[in-house]
Amino acid sequence: MFEELFQNIESFTSISPNSKAELSKILEVKKYKSGEMICKIDDKPTKVYFLLSGFVRGFASSSKGSTYNRAIYTKGEFMASLSSLITKSKAILALECLTDCETTEADYEEFIKLGNKYPDIARIYTKVIEESFVKLEQSNIQLATMSATERYLVLRKRIPKIDNYISQYQIASHLGITPIQLSRIRKSLLNLK
Repeated sequence: MFEELFQNIESFTSISPNSKAELSKILEVKKYKSGEMICKIDDKPTKVYFLLSGFVRGFASSSKGSTYNRAIYTKGEFMASLSSLITKSKAILALECLTDCETTEADYEEFIKLGNKYPDIARIYTKVIEESFVKLEQSNIQLATMSATERYLVLRKRIPKIDNYISQYQIASHLGITPIQLSRIRKSLLNLK
């Protein structure tokens, strides 16, 4: 039932059959509809998620109510309002389904308890945290050093045909630009062909 998750895990670390069995006890597969919130800002998050299908945006809100996409998650990625889970505080990152989605999810505290008992499960946690840090650092560097066009091309390389799956508004928000600016970028790229 959790084959895809375990295949992903085994692509970056090994996990024993016993640890798989123990981890399986706290896992649940869940389906969400497009537009459904997995985690809202100010919720007290309790779960970590592995995206089996669909697209999810991780976003923050300003005090004036404007939203800013900080991440677009795709199939095969782990996601959570991680800093809130770690600090046991209210969520500052919301998770919203941009399409119908399916996840494998686990209670964060139960996962940590298993990690304290099983070193290979602790390695999973470490690897996922490392990957999250690398993605955050790369995103910050791209935002500071790349043009919007370059960031858009990087996003299209990471998620081929993203324009077919996610609205222009969501893509623009992720890039830190307006939909009009994204439309101009698309047009200029078409003219280069």
